[in-house]
Amino acid sequence: MAEPLNILVVDDLPTQRLTVEAALADIGERVVSVSSGREALKFLLENDAAVILIDVNMPEMDGFETASIIRQRQRNEHTPIIFMTANTDELQAARGYALGAVDYLICPFVPDVLRTKVNVFVALSRANERVRREAEQRIALMREQAARAAAEEQSRRLRVLVEIGGVLARALDGRPFEAELLSLFVPLLADEAGLVFVASGDSPGTSTWFRSGIGGQPSVRPLGVPPPALGDAVSNVLASGRTEKVRGGAPGRVIGIALALGGRPGIFGALAMIRSESSGPYTDSDIELIELIAARTSTVLENRRLYRELQDRDRRKDEFLAMLSHELRNPLGAITTAAQVLQVGTASDGQAERAGMVIVRQSFQLSRMLDDLLEVSRVTTGRVQLKREPFDLSQAAARTVEALRASGRLEQHDLVIKADSVVVEADIARTEQIITNLLVNAVKYTNPGGRITAQIGIEGDQGVLKVSDTGIGISPDLLPRLFDAFVQGHQALDRAEGGLGIGLALVKKLTELQGGTVEARSPGPGRGSTFIVRLPRMLAPPQTIPDRSPPRMLPSSLRVVVVDDNADARDMLRTFLELAGHEVHDATSGPAAVELAQSVLPHLALVDLGLPGFDGLEVARRLREDARTRAVVLVAMTGYGQPDDRRRTTEVGFDAHIVKPITSEHLNEVLTLCAHRTADAADRAIVVTPKHKGSPEEPVPDATPASSDRARNVS
Repeated sequence: MAEPLNILVVDDLPTQRLTVEAALADIGERVVSVSSGREALKFLLENDAAVILIDVNMPEMDGFETASIIRQRQRNEHTPIIFMTANTDELQAARGYALGAVDYLICPFVPDVLRTKVNVFVALSRANERVRREAEQRIALMREQAARAAAEEQSRRLRVLVEIGGVLARALDGRPFEAELLSLFVPLLADEAGLVFVASGDSPGTSTWFRSGIGGQPSVRPLGVPPPALGDAVSNVLASGRTEKVRGGAPGRVIGIALALGGRPGIFGALAMIRSESSGPYTDSDIELIELIAARTSTVLENRRLYRELQDRDRRKDEFLAMLSHELRNPLGAITTAAQVLQVGTASDGQAERAGMVIVRQSFQLSRMLDDLLEVSRVTTGRVQLKREPFDLSQAAARTVEALRASGRLEQHDLVIKADSVVVEADIARTEQIITNLLVNAVKYTNPGGRITAQIGIEGDQGVLKVSDTGIGISPDLLPRLFDAFVQGHQALDRAEGGLGIGLALVKKLTELQGGTVEARSPGPGRGSTFIVRLPRMLAPPQTIPDRSPPRMLPSSLRVVVVDDNADARDMLRTFLELAGHEVHDATSGPAAVELAQSVLPHLALVDLGLPGFDGLEVARRLREDARTRAVVLVAMTGYGQPDDRRRTTEVGFDAHIVKPITSEHLNEVLTLCAHRTADAADRAIVVTPKHKGSPEEPVPDATPASSDRARNVS
């Protein structure tokens, strides 16, 4: 079993050292913690470390000074260093990379990310150590069997191998390494050497070659074309993955070799080299060394691919969170404004009704966004789920403008709308988000008193939305990058303070997801701009366009128990049910809910699952065990809607499962269910009220719904 390697943690805060130690506890290596740079230097005088994690901000000697001194020592000049800090300053990060850092972690960090990165460098250290030991053994054997000259030559090769290990170690952070690596082969192992990588995804294929020039110095072959003698060998290696040897001169003499570079995705490149006849053929020892270098190169390139994959996943996560945050702001703003309109108390009936509809509509959009959040894996992999339906683009624009007017964002601008009826089939919420972002963008970059024009029309088989303004315009060099996320610098359009700066990027993504296109035009700075969105149009009008207004409430009066420890949610739900004509009782805990239900014997119980005392699942169990409450229609209210969550509520006896937020459609559906159950129970038996608790002679009809009717999913 391999001896554990040292992982040196340098941090003046005991809690941070404990955090790192806990994150690395399971990797099976020796974690050494010190509290200062001086202690770290003292440890490295006597010990090696596979990787060093250094806190940037430390008293006396900070992390940068410590790293600088470590790098000055030849023994540690290639030891991987990872800086840790809570400071997100990019200049500070650049300073760290300038000192030779392989990574720069922002605290708090994800333990899995830290473990993965440390494991990569530990594996690299072990591989380097294994290569070093094998090379040393080979040198010792050759010293015993060969002359002094051969031993010196092998020692020279060993130094190259160590240098190659350093080059490959530096390649892990994504920097170009081909030229530096090939320069170590020429002229020691070859008169010409090259690295060829096949095209993959967004990465184009590359071919880099070095050859001996004047005085034996390496030079670049023009156009990166392999030498004629190696061309077929390289092609065969890329096609088959098998090593190809080029023979020349006397029979059996190997003057060239091409080896595959690959990993889990398959063959992604080849390493090839060749000697002239005057340099002599490759010996078995030469070929073994080259094969070892190729294997090490493959390992490092695979680790670099995994490292880039981790970075890509982090980027996708950040993009998703940014997009989600941006999407949530607009409906929350509309809801807040509408609520303020209702709080003023002077709004007319029509204004109050419009404010209520805004709250209903925007709450529906928020519910849709929360549904997307539950499917975060699909969003982060570019598979956002859209709910397409036919709607009039002009009506969507009118609703958007209404919300913006209610928020006061259009008060200082002259907005002109020219809209024809255009029916498209797309996601309504996402389309309204597109329109909102374009109008808000126009407001931001148009001075007060300026004009904004929104036009909706038809061009062929497409519905077209044009938003023009008389604002500051767009410079020609910024136009190609305008829809990129996080465009920064003095050329960026975003003049607003704060914000994520992804509004236009979001417009592009949402438009393309719906099969549309978006473009920006501007005559130049100070001359305004125009944004054009095109969405596929429905060529045949739909028979009906869904009515998004809330359905009418059922008139039947039921006895309902509402159980929720959230006061606002409980009060609003009670108010809604009372306005619908139902008798409502409420409770705030599990024990209180059971006691209340046994007292009032409700027709329906709406039970939140997260309750004090005991949870909603236990409430359901106890009500089902009691003969008096066994027939109550039980509905679970929760923010969890996965299959396992629904299975658990079904197992304890819930009749339905509602995923929050609860809409009037949800409530009317369960009220209808309860009304039918109550009527069915009345038809089957006459309910006799017991004279006293537990009286055995008083029959209680079993109106418990059949198991096949249980656990309807209302979501």
